[in-house]
Amino acid sequence: MGDDESDLVKDLRYLRKGAGCTPKRFAGAGAVVDAVGGRGLPVETSFERFRSAVMSLGDIPQGPALWAAYDLTGEAGGSLEGRRAAYGRSVGRKPDAVRMWEDEAVDVLALRLVSRFYAGAPTPGDFPVPHGGLLIRDLDVVCLIEDRRFVESRQRRVVISLVDAAETFQYGTYSPTELSDVSGAEATTRQLPGGTLHDLRFPRPVGVGAAHEFSFRERVPAAHRSAEAPAVDLSGQTFEAPTLTYRVGVRFVGDRPDAVWGYDKLSRIARPGEPDEGVRIVPNDAGLVSMTFHHCYGGLASGIAWRW
Repeated sequence: MGDDESDLVKDLRYLRKGAGCTPKRFAGAGAVVDAVGGRGLPVETSFERFRSAVMSLGDIPQGPALWAAYDLTGEAGGSLEGRRAAYGRSVGRKPDAVRMWEDEAVDVLALRLVSRFYAGAPTPGDFPVPHGGLLIRDLDVVCLIEDRRFVESRQRRVVISLVDAAETFQYGTYSPTELSDVSGAEATTRQLPGGTLHDLRFPRPVGVGAAHEFSFRERVPAAHRSAEAPAVDLSGQTFEAPTLTYRVGVRFVGDRPDAVWGYDKLSRIARPGEPDEGVRIVPNDAGLVSMTFHHCYGGLASGIAWRW
């Protein structure tokens, strides 16, 4: 367990131990109780919310491993080690592999709790919502690089409102950019000291729990294009709003880079890392590379990088 883990993740890991996640042990995990909006509520109510969030993990392969560890029904009993070994035998995996699955499921569960993306989640008034009041369900980006320089990207998002009436989405870049072919929103642009901020206003307010899709084309104005191509470049995002699925593709026209790699959940300072630290990928015959990332959040960065 790293020192940089949040209190929520620490409590979620703690609840696996001993007899598992009983109502009594749950009530003592303050960060988890806060995450489900349970302060001042009967333990039974907040525990049922937590149970709903845990059961929502059935859509990822690691979910059942965490179900077994928590033993929310109390049917398995025994110790965590015993439950882990029993689940491992049922799927033909060693306990160490099962523990890794549990840890991965905890990270996903933490995101769902803070984003309230599960059935029975607390209403927006119960606690502060993530920045912007939106959960990004899907983010698709395709970037075109020609003669080693960025030409354009095409981006599509499906967002889910976490507030009663979400009206806008803000998209910022550190260098000057312009948007066109905007669909599902109306864009206005502001140049700020730190970069460019695009406000994308939806046609009508999006109610809590409702989804809205919008897309746009992004380019760098000709006057601001760099004369020289950088030795290392990237197509990526830094995630302030929780994002469930991020798909990114890069197409290289002309020169092909010497190395291409994917990086995931790095700080802005650390991104994009080195090729051997990430996932190496090779352009296909059309010069295209792509990767899919899941559960991006916390101001961390994910994407594809390359070196000429």
